[in-house]
Amino acid sequence: MKKIWIPAVMVLGIATAVAAGMISFSSKAKAAAMPVVLEDIQYPFEKGGGLVHVAVEDLFMGVGMLVGERRKGEAQTPMTGSVNFELMSKKAKARLQVDRIRLIERTPAGEDGRVFEPAQVRDDAMEKGLEPELQFLKGKGTFPFVWENGETDCVFFTFKDVPPDLAEADLVITYNGMFPGKKHRAYYEDRLSVKRKSYLRNR
Repeated sequence: MKKIWIPAVMVLGIATAVAAGMISFSSKAKAAAMPVVLEDIQYPFEKGGGLVHVAVEDLFMGVGMLVGERRKGEAQTPMTGSVNFELMSKKAKARLQVDRIRLIERTPAGEDGRVFEPAQVRDDAMEKGLEPELQFLKGKGTFPFVWENGETDCVFFTFKDVPPDLAEADLVITYNGMFPGKKHRAYYEDRLSVKRKSYLRNR
């Protein structure tokens, strides 16, 4: 009896293990086959939609809206915006120093709430793995940075910790500039209102 009973138990154990493995494999296969639900998030400007142009002396700044995506249910989302610098004429000159970029929550009462600052700033050259054309004055820090090469440049900035409950905010850009014919440095701050929009999609 013992010689027959032990193999029977072994066979039963193997069969159970195989069945469990098949169930586990089947569950993983089904999970892998299910589409991943992503949420495309945008913060378009209340005045201007996806792009706002700001004229500063002989310079145009094109500010692009914040965009990002997250898996449904994730707590925070990296959001990336952009600023384009372009001189109105090829003969014009300018030196613009961006001191801060902030995303400031606007509460239902119209007051300032939470404040978010970019964790990363990069230009077109950095996107291609090259040395930046921007001048980062502190060497290692994100701000301030200076644009003065006269070329049309695009600068990207990324907030890494924007929560899904941030419904309305102001994108605040603080900067100063030196322009030909001006004796003194001019200081500026643009406050651009944005509202959150999101779209679900499967991947």
